[in-house]
Amino acid sequence: MHFRFLEEPDFAELQALERRIFPDRPDAFYRTAPAALRFYARSGHSFAAARGDRILGFVLAQAVWQGDRATVLVTRIAAESAEVYAGLLRALVKSAYDANAYEVALLAEPGERPELDRALAEVQLTDRGRRLYTRVLGGRGARGETGGVLE
Repeated sequence: MHFRFLEEPDFAELQALERRIFPDRPDAFYRTAPAALRFYARSGHSFAAARGDRILGFVLAQAVWQGDRATVLVTRIAAESAEVYAGLLRALVKSAYDANAYEVALLAEPGERPELDRALAEVQLTDRGRRLYTRVLGGRGARGETGGVLE
């Protein structure tokens, strides 16, 4: 298995993988629209895990400037196994460190995906026990949508 930056020929497979791992979610939940993937492909912190021609997982992340430092923020991580999650997280942590972004953050629901929980512990990402408060604005908010923000 190898880990590499996202490429445009991957986009359809990334979309299919995300929907397979996260079935039956509202459209606003999904992060693999071509425009989003083009952005993440340029971020320097987003990776696909591949074995041969098959994509086994991906992480979408970007550096967010905090004024005096950068944090690499993960928007989506999706994989078919704990091994793939662990490899993606190691690639992510290395890319953050190499870019002098010494903070990595991602939103995860403990217990929802045990294989991700194990991989997070392996790379020493810790649960801070905080809640995420969100508000969806515009037409989506008017329709009553509350999700999709960092999910």
